[in-house]
Amino acid sequence: MNAFILKIIMAILMVFDHVASVIGNAPIWFTWLGRLVAPIFFYLVVEGFFHTSNRKKYALRLYLWSITMFAGSALLSILVPSAPYIKNNIFLSLAHGVTMLIGIDYIKTSKNYKKGLPLAIIFGVLGLITEASILGVLMFLIFYFCRDKKILLSTVYVLVFTLLIVPISLNAGEGTVYEKLLLYDPQILMIFAVPFILLYNGERGPNNKFTKYFFYVFYPLHLWILAIIKAFMV
Repeated sequence: MNAFILKIIMAILMVFDHVASVIGNAPIWFTWLGRLVAPIFFYLVVEGFFHTSNRKKYALRLYLWSITMFAGSALLSILVPSAPYIKNNIFLSLAHGVTMLIGIDYIKTSKNYKKGLPLAIIFGVLGLITEASILGVLMFLIFYFCRDKKILLSTVYVLVFTLLIVPISLNAGEGTVYEKLLLYDPQILMIFAVPFILLYNGERGPNNKFTKYFFYVFYPLHLWILAIIKAFMV
């Protein structure tokens, strides 16, 4: 399965997830499907980091799209006041993650600690306060350092996220184990992104301007459309 096909599948699952979060009153499985999306896009962004010809431009492009999304969401809130404000902006998390990896790569490949260490630390910390939080930062690190060994990557990913998420979920409030893990905040379901990672064949798939920019446009656009739909449902 190439990267393009993976992105198409995840874009569809993303719509289910955002229908639940933006419009509401959706079956719980909409949210469950959505837990697979972020890990796959983070994984593919790390893959893109290794394949791109210019990593600085790659990070800059993500930052520019994050600014575009902030501006578009702000404009939408002005034009359609009754629409829910879209706080989502995964571009910023991805941009910080790529910049962190640029710093790590300086250290790893050229032993340039003076240049790499500040980048890695600063943007790793900045990543913690974005939408993706510590989960996103850990994904970037696991996918980067274990990239060439998929079995190791999958094992580390499942172990780290199980050990991190399960105790937090089980100690949060009241309810059964099922309710805490699968209803209140079902982040544990992110571990089921592993089969998709194992199916990925390392190929990019169709490569043209449409396939390159479609997903950059699709992410904010579908959220804004859902917000407008929600505004007219009130």
